[in-house]
Amino acid sequence: MKRWLVVLIVVLALIILVSPGIVGRLAEKNIEDGITWTESESPGVTITTETFQRGWFTSEGRHRVILEGGQFREASQQYTAATGNAELPSLIIDTRLDHGLLPVTSLSRDEGSILPGLASTVSSFQVDPGSGEPIEVPGALYSNVGLSGASDSHLLLEPGSFEHDGASVQWQGTDLVVRADPDSRGRAIEGIINAISIKSAGMDAGFESLAITADQSATDYGFNIGSADIALKELTFGSETDGVSMARMGIKANSDIEDERVSGQSTFSVSKLTSPTGDVVDVELQVSIADFDAQSLGVISAALKEVQGAADPQAAMASIYPSIENDVQTLVRKGLEFNIDELKVSLPQGLVVTNVAIDVEEIPADESFSWPAVLLNMTAAVDMRIPVALFDMLAMVNPEANSLVAMGVLQKDGMDYVMEADYAKGLINVNGAPMPIPIPGM
Repeated sequence: MKRWLVVLIVVLALIILVSPGIVGRLAEKNIEDGITWTESESPGVTITTETFQRGWFTSEGRHRVILEGGQFREASQQYTAATGNAELPSLIIDTRLDHGLLPVTSLSRDEGSILPGLASTVSSFQVDPGSGEPIEVPGALYSNVGLSGASDSHLLLEPGSFEHDGASVQWQGTDLVVRADPDSRGRAIEGIINAISIKSAGMDAGFESLAITADQSATDYGFNIGSADIALKELTFGSETDGVSMARMGIKANSDIEDERVSGQSTFSVSKLTSPTGDVVDVELQVSIADFDAQSLGVISAALKEVQGAADPQAAMASIYPSIENDVQTLVRKGLEFNIDELKVSLPQGLVVTNVAIDVEEIPADESFSWPAVLLNMTAAVDMRIPVALFDMLAMVNPEANSLVAMGVLQKDGMDYVMEADYAKGLINVNGAPMPIPIPGM
């Protein structure tokens, strides 16, 4: 009995006293892997490790996040030109890691835990506007990293504000939960970012809330699949005399892979988008795809992501096709479906409604690829309804559009023009009448 008690005490001593040093290195590697993953998934985001002091029970590190390349390149250049400041704004993250199979040192702080794992961490934030004088952000990110490397994180930001160079920023707090699992290469996020407003000379921007629910998993093809639901409310941007606003924007999407084929659906909606002239627009878009070849889609997606990080994205995009031409052909050769299930745009002139369905049959492997063969293996349908008032405006800019009415491509139906077109095997019928390809005037 005494022998087992001694063994138990020794084991506990090893867990509490020896394991933290070993586990601390694993926790540090987990952070390094997270940085690498974030930078690869978000072109233009640069994360620098400024300091990292690894202790036996507790480690501390500082990281700096800057948005400077890729899709942020133009914005960063505009900021530098407008402020004359060569240093871009950055987010400073200070992190304390309490590590060990039983991170007992975490009990001395908020949301500490002794659940078995690699580490229990807490991160605080500062914003450096580029002056080298950081401004503290009230709140913290609490995380627990399990033995498998899976982590649960809780971001809690309190309401706050700061001013710099005549500009002011106010926010009403954030509550986000993030879960990541390296084994399944999955990441889920759920929560809300409450109101944020930014004001400076002649500029006013902000939103009421941003709600996010997403569950994504990485694939062997280089892109993610899963679901996402994002809702943005009461967005404003611009000045009092030259601004835009939007009551709500929503994005819903889900995708999956079966037998190396990708399918998915997405919905995009905008409510009460108000222009500087006072015109109000509503948009509803539903798109679906089916049977896209995953391997080819992965190569094309990777190429497009690389373009985002290029020094000149527009020039890179213009020259990208030769590098992906074979994969584009493979994608089409293997067959696919693409549908605009619904597109509704509500304009001051009326409601525009469009539906598109494209189905490309697979080309046999023993047949050589050609775009004419693709057209012969494709069926398509397009239904469109456009207000007469809107068409008349377009015809004033491009008088050749009137030939569409003269040929019967567009037929008047009350206060709208309508078109119902079907295509199959190289033949097209518009509003019940055969038409040559291409249609004159289109």
